[in-house]
Amino acid sequence: MNPTITRFAAETVEVAVRGGWNPVAAKAFMLGIAFLGAAIGLGMVGYAYMNAIGRNPEAGKAAGQIVIIAAMIEVTALLAFLGAIIIK
Repeated sequence: MNPTITRFAAETVEVAVRGGWNPVAAKAFMLGIAFLGAAIGLGMVGYAYMNAIGRNPEAGKAAGQIVIIAAMIEVTALLAFLGAIIIK
C-alpha cells in the first residue's frame, strides 16, 4: 500500500479521535473553494464573451447581460463569505 495514503488515513483517524476538524481551517477551505469557483466562473464568462465579440462585433450590445451574469457569480462568493462569518 502507498505510504502517503496510509499516513493520510492515520492523520484522518487522529483528527476524528481528537473531536473533529478545526473550525478555522474548515471555514478557510470552504471560502477557498467558493472563491476558486467564482474566479473560474468569471473567467469562463469573460472567455465566452470575448469569443462572441471576436466572431461577431455586433455582440457587444450584450454587455449589460454579461455584467448581470458576472454579478450573479459574485453573489455566490459573497454568500459563502457571509456564511463563513455566521458559522461558529
